[in-house]
Amino acid sequence: MADNVPITPGSGVDIATDEVTGTGEQVQLFKLAISTDGSRTLVPADASNGMLVDVSRVQGQVQVGDGTNAVSVDTSGTDGETNAVNQLHTQARLYGFNGTTWDRIRSSPATFKGAQYTAAQTGTALWTPASTKAVVITSLQIQSGGTNSGTCILWFGASGDTSYTRGTDAAVFDGEFVPSATNKPGVIMSFPTPIRGTADYVLRVTTTGAQTVTFTVWGYEI
Repeated sequence: MADNVPITPGSGVDIATDEVTGTGEQVQLFKLAISTDGSRTLVPADASNGMLVDVSRVQGQVQVGDGTNAVSVDTSGTDGETNAVNQLHTQARLYGFNGTTWDRIRSSPATFKGAQYTAAQTGTALWTPASTKAVVITSLQIQSGGTNSGTCILWFGASGDTSYTRGTDAAVFDGEFVPSATNKPGVIMSFPTPIRGTADYVLRVTTTGAQTVTFTVWGYEI
C-alpha cells in the first residue's frame, strides 16, 4: 500500500488535543515513531522520565547546572585523567583520585611481586615499574620468620634513592617484628582505595637485623 491516507473532515473519532488557556485554540497531540520506512514503532518514552536517551552515544560537551559550565562526557576510560574539569563517565566505570589525576579502579589485581630476605636490606627494589609507569598496590602480606627481630619497611623511592627517611619518604608499611620460637608475627593489608606511587618510583624494602621476612605485594602498573 502506498504511503499517506486521505482523511475527510466530519463526524467521527475524537482527535487528542490540548486547549490553550485564555485564547481557546486547540493544539493537536502527536506520538513520535521511529523514522524507518514502513514502520510504526513508537519512540520509547514514559510519563515520569520522558524520552529514553542513551548517554553513551553523546559526543563532546553537555551543559548542566546553571547552563554555562560544561561537563565533559567520557565514553572511553583511560588513566591519568585531568582534574581540571568535571567529567561524566558512562558505562559505570569507577575512578580513584591519586592526588593529581583520576585513575581507573581495577576489580582485581593484575599481578603480584614477592621475595624473602634473610639479611638486612637497604632500599632493595621489590617492584620496579616500566618506564613512565607507576606502581599501584591493592593488598600486601608481610610475614616474619626465624627468631631475629628488626624494623621492616616497605616504601616508594626514586630510581636512585635507596636510603629511607622516616617522615619524608612515602611508606606503605613501617613497623617492627619481634618473632620467637613460638610466635611468628606478620601483617595482611587490603586497601579500600589502592595506594599509588609516583611515576617511575620503585617499591623498596628496608630491614634491620638478620631477620627472615617475606613480602608479597599485589597490584598493577598504570
